[in-house]
Amino acid sequence: LGTRAFLSYNATGAQGSSQDTWKFILVGKAGAGKSATGNTLLGKKEFASRLGARPVTQACRAGSMRWSGREVLVIDTPDFFCPAARDMEACRELNRCIVLSTPGPHALVLVTQLGRYTAEDKEAVKRVREIFGDGAMRHMVVLFTRKEDLAVDSLHDYVRLSDNKDLKGLIAACGDRYCAFNNRATEVERGQQVKELMGIAENMVQENGGRCYTNELY
Repeated sequence: LGTRAFLSYNATGAQGSSQDTWKFILVGKAGAGKSATGNTLLGKKEFASRLGARPVTQACRAGSMRWSGREVLVIDTPDFFCPAARDMEACRELNRCIVLSTPGPHALVLVTQLGRYTAEDKEAVKRVREIFGDGAMRHMVVLFTRKEDLAVDSLHDYVRLSDNKDLKGLIAACGDRYCAFNNRATEVERGQQVKELMGIAENMVQENGGRCYTNELY
């Protein structure tokens, strides 16, 4: 079975959760800071996050928070967005991601490091589109980590002045939805960052008719 066929077959019959729960899937290459970003978003150390020669996250995990009276489920993902991640174990973790995010994610949060949008990031985006379909871009937000390294006055200026055509193309494909996190921020700054991301997500969900993203996987 191909990856999508395997997932479609194995996710059939998965139990959905309340439509009142928003689900965010953190996607991107290994080492981009997905787990640390998830912890910042949740306001607690839900996911293991540390520097290492090998990826720390080996399995999909989920943590939840409350935002404006709504439950938000944040799903951290292992390194199954690289081209080599096509073995049975990777398929099992992809299937787990699909089950956790049933009936579909409200946001795919693509995590990439500020100043380092590389060929690996580009391949990870390609893999996301292979798995979730091109329609997933309408539900995607680009989130830059290492906001503290920003060398210009604003993130908008960084994107505008960037000579990375692949990065600019990605942001355009995502409807110019992007923000940045300092995952070592003070509690006050953390709250401001989360508020910005949630505001972007809320506008995006409204633009998508209030619906989560669904395709044949769900």
